[in-house]
Amino acid sequence: PASASPYASDTTPCCFAYLSHPLPLTHLQEYFYTSSKCSMPAVVFVTRRKRQVCANPQKKWVRD
Repeated sequence: PASASPYASDTTPCCFAYLSHPLPLTHLQEYFYTSSKCSMPAVVFVTRRKRQVCANPQKKWVRD
């Protein structure tokens, strides 16, 4: 799954897979970027149900 997981003992979430399709904007509450400590750069979207999903920051739909 493309969900964010805490990195080791740090509370910074890291992503190990990306979401393959765009999320509807109406489902999103906020977003943040993962730490530079993570092996994969990602944008983490937080949905209205508090679910965290990872997206590739290089994708056009993520940048928009």
